[in-house]
Amino acid sequence: MAKINKVEDVDKAMGAKIVDPNSLVYYDPRNDDRFVIEGLAFFNENNKEYFRIPLNKKELVSDAVYWLAGQPSGGQIRFITNAKKISVKIKNKGDYLMCHMACTGQQGVDLYYKRKKDRKYTFFTCAKFSAPTSEFESIIFEADEKEEKEIIINLPLYEGLEEILIATEQDAYIKKAKDRKIKGKVVIYGTSITQGGCASRPGMAFSNILSRRLDVEFINLGFSGSGLGEIELAKIATSIDDVNLLILDYEANGGATDDMKDNLVPFIDTFRQRYPLTPILVMSKPPFSNYVFSKKAVDHRNFYFKFQKDVVENKRNNGDENIYFYDGNNIFGKKDILESCVDGTHPTDLGFYRMANSLQPIITKLLKK
Repeated sequence: MAKINKVEDVDKAMGAKIVDPNSLVYYDPRNDDRFVIEGLAFFNENNKEYFRIPLNKKELVSDAVYWLAGQPSGGQIRFITNAKKISVKIKNKGDYLMCHMACTGQQGVDLYYKRKKDRKYTFFTCAKFSAPTSEFESIIFEADEKEEKEIIINLPLYEGLEEILIATEQDAYIKKAKDRKIKGKVVIYGTSITQGGCASRPGMAFSNILSRRLDVEFINLGFSGSGLGEIELAKIATSIDDVNLLILDYEANGGATDDMKDNLVPFIDTFRQRYPLTPILVMSKPPFSNYVFSKKAVDHRNFYFKFQKDVVENKRNNGDENIYFYDGNNIFGKKDILESCVDGTHPTDLGFYRMANSLQPIITKLLKK
């Protein structure tokens, strides 16, 4: 009897397809203008590294923030092609795996497409690979016939990306992606939840869901366990060009350390120096499972809920009509809300889907201001 070591031995659909490199032509999107790289505001400034803040800020931010900034959450590669097959060849900076997040979300990529007859982007598949590994190749799109389509490839949420090569069959064409329907950028600053923990694949992080639904570029400045609201991060967010909405979602970290009491107002004031009229949305954190049994946790949540709401109301009373507050207690909806999380804190795909549904009408309205 043959020895069975893994599920792929008995179910081929659970494993990665073997890629024949001789039938494909490979492109490096860093060196080909037909590929539009978005979600990384400092990409060109950083010598085309997949890095989320300026490389020259290393001495001005914490070691944690700088390390996490090397994980390109929110990064997207957009292009148009008629290819029947699309493959990616990935070289990550590490192969560490978290216990509660799928490697396909932490280290992998996924692909969405939109044909001329489609009204929205549709998921096709994610990269499949045998973890742990820092290098792999995977087919992420296959079709019987050539047909033009817009493509979005979402980059890893929680692993540094050294290189990604995109491959198609040799007679397929590549064209530059169309401009977004909404000009400018949405910048979101926050925590592990903002960064995408714990989506099963990158396209299910709520910022990526909203980006493709609204057809607008999102800049993800979520830093796992490290969203403390430091003024240097406010300066980095403010230095981004063409911001048409700033979302502050860092209570889960900044509130836990009480840094938020001292820096929420300075963060807002720093941004207002450059963007006096751009909408700002301040969000309180989602409900966590420990609220059920910990009075201390509930009291802490209630304090920062009121604190953030009061800051926003005070700003509005003093003439800032473009700052708003969102009650994060409602972000998972009203029913079975903790089924939205993998560990009582970090959302699953269901949680992120619910978050996007709750935020979409609000963000849509704010982007029209």
